[in-house]
Amino acid sequence: MDRYIEVIGNSTLVEAICKYKADVTLNVRAVQIETAIKESVELRAQCIRQLKAAGMADDQLQEGGAESWRPWFWKKKVGQEASQKILVTCDDMQHLMLALGSLEPLFENQRYSLNVDMRPPQFETNDEIRLEAERRAFLNAKSKADVLANAAGLRLNGVLEMEELAATATRTGTFGDEDWRSYGVCSAPVSGGVSDSSEKLEAATRSARIRYRVRFATLPLD
Repeated sequence: MDRYIEVIGNSTLVEAICKYKADVTLNVRAVQIETAIKESVELRAQCIRQLKAAGMADDQLQEGGAESWRPWFWKKKVGQEASQKILVTCDDMQHLMLALGSLEPLFENQRYSLNVDMRPPQFETNDEIRLEAERRAFLNAKSKADVLANAAGLRLNGVLEMEELAATATRTGTFGDEDWRSYGVCSAPVSGGVSDSSEKLEAATRSARIRYRVRFATLPLD
């Protein structure tokens, strides 16, 4: 029977947002569902053209689907609603906001509305930083095992087993990555436009924890 000490080693690294993601939902309300669907398709095409004119590339725009319904709270009213969704990604928040702000003139019709739901952003760090964090996680595990082995009158004799555990990370507080829920979505109509002179800020960062479960073989002290 193997004698061993098993511990979990930890280290942290800093990751920065490298890509922002948003669900852009276009809503059209009309008396007839056929009219709502037709106008929503036309509105979608106009929004795509405007986003591209604002500098968004083809690979930053993806299909998000469509749906139509009659809201339950309109039971006493005549009306149908149709929606189209465009998935937008961008590595620069200011660029994203300028592009979305440019859509505002397309929604002067009171039957049209635009919602932007920020999704969890994508984070990254470079390989060198990640490898160093992994090395420090193992050294942290070894340090813990050394202390326990010494207290028990043992010494470490190599690694029997090692497993990388799921990483954990703090939340940044940005829309889509709020602290108070695991999968955040913050919805708000785009209005008022965004000026080219708006102040640009650094991308938010988060602290990610790297974890390894390490089982060290032990031998009695000589």
